[in-house]
Amino acid sequence: MKLTLLIPSLFWPDRHDALEVLSGLSLPALSSLLGASRRTAANKALSSIQATRAGLSSLAPARWLAGTYGLDSASGHWLLADPAHLRANRDRAHLADSGIMNLTQNEADALLISLNALLQEDGMHLYAPHPARWFLQMPVPAAASFTPLPDAVGEDINRLLPSGEKGLIWCRLLNELQMLLHAHPVNDAREARGEPALNSLWLWGEGDDQEPVFNNLDQLFSDDVLMQAMASHAAMPCDAVPYSWSALLDVCTKDRVEVHLERLLAPARYRDAWGWREAMQQLEADWFAPLWAALRSGQLSELRLITDGPSGFEAHLSRADTWKFWRRPCALEKLLNDN
Repeated sequence: MKLTLLIPSLFWPDRHDALEVLSGLSLPALSSLLGASRRTAANKALSSIQATRAGLSSLAPARWLAGTYGLDSASGHWLLADPAHLRANRDRAHLADSGIMNLTQNEADALLISLNALLQEDGMHLYAPHPARWFLQMPVPAAASFTPLPDAVGEDINRLLPSGEKGLIWCRLLNELQMLLHAHPVNDAREARGEPALNSLWLWGEGDDQEPVFNNLDQLFSDDVLMQAMASHAAMPCDAVPYSWSALLDVCTKDRVEVHLERLLAPARYRDAWGWREAMQQLEADWFAPLWAALRSGQLSELRLITDGPSGFEAHLSRADTWKFWRRPCALEKLLNDN
């Protein structure tokens, strides 16, 4: 088997305390894999890596994804308008996506009535074919640059707001939408139940109308909803991520396989250091240690590791690389210091 592992947030996102978060973690198998590999530095955002894995130049799925939900995507111009929750901290506003909200279709429909009343004067219209997946149809292109949602969750959005020719216009529109949402009865009821309010939308995904295509791959394992949608659109077999390397062997007989291990992603996004450390230890036991053994035994012929961020990289190794004793183990701390 030739295996590619995409491991988002392998590095703690805040560089100033990344070494402290790593302190005391025992990751001998991961260090062995990194030390034996041939690594290429790659400072890439998660959305850029996801786009590359799907054969795209950028992650801009709004039009074709709208079509998969039964919308008339051939007419007009499209943005994703994902439901979001903003949490304000002094001079920052951190973004959480719909995964924390458990929004119902009735709530989405009620919110859309009010939001569309505001948008109709500009010829725009919101659709919510699924409570967690909303679309904005526009009569003309947005003429602005937007940050893909995978790069914005957990981050301070003040650095990620729309920019470009009409960026300020979109920022003003977002403020109006947020004010409407803040005072909406649906959110009053949610807050009364102790649930997070849907107090913003995250706009993104307008692009060049490329459609995903997966080359040199026989099977994908991903729990990411968008990656699953792209795989389905491209007729690429895609299943949920098995818990461990041994579990993968039980369900997969293909030769070229890609697995997206996202256990570190949520704790990193929401700055849960203890959760991130626990997830890292689980990956060491469930994946890194058995992968090292599988490479050395020949059960696995090739392994590629990919991760995102300023210290991101692509690492390649084969069975022969694991026996090159002069390649010493390389800890994550060293890679942090080298970048």
